Amino acid sequence: MSYRIQVDTEAVSLLRTLAPHVLVQLSSALADVAAALGEGEDAETTELSAEGCVLQYQVDHARRLVQVVRVEAYTPAQATG
Repeated sequence: MSYRIQVDTEAVSLLRTLAPHVLVQLSSALADVAAALGEGEDAETTELSAEGCVLQYQVDHARRLVQVVRVEAYTPAQATG
């Protein structure tokens, strides 16, 4: 059985501000995590990143749920300083 993906309201707001190609990269990676969990694999991390954006998620095995809890986008100045 597969895992569902749920995105918290604050994370949705930030995801809407990302460039479409970054959103596709993060979404694809998150779908891969959900598929791997559905096949019985464990998540190696609780973060995904793409082009200066970090998506943090939690896994609830009892509810078969991957929940996106935070998204951060860093500008080059934030990444170095």
